[in-house]
Amino acid sequence: MKAFKLPLLAILLIGSGFMVSSCSSTVPLSKVQESREIKLPFSEKEFKSNAEFLRVVAHGESASSTLAEKIAMQNAQTNLATRINSLVKNVAEDYSKNISDANSNEFTSSFETQGRVITNESLSMVNVLDKKVLLKSNNIYDIWVVIEVSKKSLLEGATKSMSNNKKLQLEADKIRFREIFESEMNKIDR
Repeated sequence: MKAFKLPLLAILLIGSGFMVSSCSSTVPLSKVQESREIKLPFSEKEFKSNAEFLRVVAHGESASSTLAEKIAMQNAQTNLATRINSLVKNVAEDYSKNISDANSNEFTSSFETQGRVITNESLSMVNVLDKKVLLKSNNIYDIWVVIEVSKKSLLEGATKSMSNNKKLQLEADKIRFREIFESEMNKIDR
């Protein structure tokens, strides 16, 4: 009886070894070669950020075209707000390096707080550059939008915010601030 159990155990171990070795995570080359590139809406150069505008592309899906458009706009505005907040933070940090060390932390903190004001004002100046409405085979609307805000209006908003805040006004070297702001804007992906 023991002789019978041993070969059965050996067969099970060998069989499971084949199963493990056949479950590979690599994709065969033939499958990669069959792949094709998919072009997303608004991926052309004219819809990217440039020297004059900060642009964002987003989309939304829903069975209702109205709701899909609202989702797309909300996604676009959220992405734009995130980019503006990041820009404000970078400008504040770089600019604070140019002022006295005693006041640099206070300036950075005050300016970043003003970042919400700058972002909200910028979002009120958003322009919808283009919109595409797609209807999928399952009757779901997929709406793509590209929105933009001018870099000039962002700079004006930041400068205005600094002028309205007494703490920021004391340390503000507006020419140096403008240089840093423009430098950060030029770093944004195009």
